[in-house]
Amino acid sequence: MVNTETINLFDVGVLVNLRIRSWSGRKMVTVADMAKLDVNIDAIPDELVNLGRKLMVPKKEIRKLGQIEQQARQALDRWSVPFGIASASFVPLKMMPTVNQQLQDLKNEYYTRVDSFVSRFDELVAKVRNDHPNFWEKCLKNHYPDNKQVLREKFKFEWFTFQVAGIDNFAEVTIEEAIAMQNTVAAKEKELKSQMKEEVRGFVKEYVEAMRGETLRFCELMSARVTGSIYRDEDDVKQLTPRSIGCFRRYIDRFSQMNIFGDDKIEEMLRDFRRQFLSDGITPSDFEAETVKNGVKTTLDKIISVAAMESESANKFVGELQRRVTL
Repeated sequence: MVNTETINLFDVGVLVNLRIRSWSGRKMVTVADMAKLDVNIDAIPDELVNLGRKLMVPKKEIRKLGQIEQQARQALDRWSVPFGIASASFVPLKMMPTVNQQLQDLKNEYYTRVDSFVSRFDELVAKVRNDHPNFWEKCLKNHYPDNKQVLREKFKFEWFTFQVAGIDNFAEVTIEEAIAMQNTVAAKEKELKSQMKEEVRGFVKEYVEAMRGETLRFCELMSARVTGSIYRDEDDVKQLTPRSIGCFRRYIDRFSQMNIFGDDKIEEMLRDFRRQFLSDGITPSDFEAETVKNGVKTTLDKIISVAAMESESANKFVGELQRRVTL
């Protein structure tokens, strides 16, 4: 029986826009820099040489901030799927407390690091000046922030959570304006509804494709590790380890947490696989018997056949969802 009950997209998730900005501590190396350092600039072929960047402080000082930013984006990516509006990520509502807490912890760590960096900035610049006086004088000294306050303002770590309001909400106008704009508003409303409908249809397909794509990768990787095969473009066979078993369990749990559109057949098959082959206490040695290897591969092959997006059932599932999901 076809499920015709509608799903309001923003009843099951929200959009998150993560914005992190840091002072890079770098400037482009210019031909003028080379000339000041007595390099023969006529001998530098522009079409072949990339002059690169010059560091204004030791790279280790800003590397940690970059690592924290990467951790934050990975934390958001883990529980989201990209959404086409406002360069945002769509996060299931039930995962927002987890995402929010992880981002808050990383934000605290980020600003602790920033405060330490800013407090020591004069010392860092002085060290660069003392260690490399000629390079500092000719190529660096005019590029630093004017003061610590200006420097501090170059660092931002923030995120915004929002939903798209109903597409039937329009601003109130006077009677005269309404009469004058009636036809224009109607045309714009029709166009907006059409655009948003297509946006939602595309996102639903992308969401299902992303989740099922991860399922296919999980099945292929698990099968390769258990049967001793090479996974995709890896150079050699890698062994199943306790750590990888833990990762496989977490993947199945993640699918259940991210399954907001009721892809229940895949979820049920993954949970059955977890109960059968990935229960607590399982170790790599438990997969050594040929009967177990064959059982794992056979079960995973069945999941792959259902999860494949080119299948008729997948197309039917996505088509039904696209008709049901609204704003």
